[in-house]
Amino acid sequence: MSNMTKLDIMAIGFVDIGEWMIEDGQLTYRLSASDPDLVRVSMEVPNALYAFVENETILYIGKTSRSLRKRFRTYCRPGARQRTNLKNNANIKATISRGATVGILAFTPVDLFRYGDFEINLAAGLEDSLIRRVNPPWNGGALGKAITESAALEAEDDADATATDVGNAELSNAHAHSFSLTLGPTYYERGIVNVGVAASEFLGSDGAPCLVTFQDGWPAVASKINRTANRSGGVRIVGGNRAIAEWFQSRFEEGDVVSFEVLGRNKIRFLTN
Repeated sequence: MSNMTKLDIMAIGFVDIGEWMIEDGQLTYRLSASDPDLVRVSMEVPNALYAFVENETILYIGKTSRSLRKRFRTYCRPGARQRTNLKNNANIKATISRGATVGILAFTPVDLFRYGDFEINLAAGLEDSLIRRVNPPWNGGALGKAITESAALEAEDDADATATDVGNAELSNAHAHSFSLTLGPTYYERGIVNVGVAASEFLGSDGAPCLVTFQDGWPAVASKINRTANRSGGVRIVGGNRAIAEWFQSRFEEGDVVSFEVLGRNKIRFLTN
C-alpha cells in the first residue's frame, strides 16, 4: 500500500457519506447526517467513485456506472455468483466484527469535462490512477497487484441480490410539486434551465447540489442550484447542462412546453408528457 490516506483523497473531492453496519447478521449502511443534501445526491448520481476506509487507511476503491444506492445494494445481499460483492461483504463484516468502523466516501463530480463533442467520465479516469497509486488491500493489494472494478464485474447478475434499498428514502410522488417551462433557444440548445420563481420556493439554497432525473430513464445528471444568476432569486440549474439539452433535443422541439416535478429540495424530474 502507498502512504495515501483518507485525508488525501478527500482533498481531491471525496466526501464522507456514511459507514457500514451489521444488523441482525446482515450488512447494511448508515448515511451521514452532517450534509444530507450532498449525501442524497451522492447516492443517486451515476458514474461515481467510492472508497471504504478504516480510520485513515483506504481499504478499497470502486466505481459504479449506476448509482451508489444500487451498487451498495449488491454488497448488502450479494448473489451466489457475485464474487466481488461476496468478497467485499465478507471483508466489511470481518472488519466490523473486530470492533473497527468501515467508513464510506464518495466522489461524484458535478462539472463535466469535454474533449471536443465528447464528455469525459472523470470517475472512470480517476479509478485506474487512484488504485495504482493507493494499491488498497481489498483491491488485491495484498497480492502486490492493484485490481479495478471493471464494467464486466458491474454486470454480474443483479437478480441474485434480493435486498431492497437501504438508507434514506426519497420523496414520494404524492408530495411532488408539478410545474412546466417553455423550451426557448437557450434551454433547448444549451440545457441551462431557469425553473421559475414558483418552483424555486421548493428547492434548496444557492450552491446546493441538485439531482436532475428523467421519467423515461435517461441517465440522471448531477447539477447545482444557482440563485445568483437571476435577479428574482429564482433557481437556475447549472452543471451537466449538455446532457439535459441532449434529452430536450431527442424528445421535443424548440418552443415545446416541458413539465417537471420538484421531488425535494435537491431533486427534480423532467416528464415525457
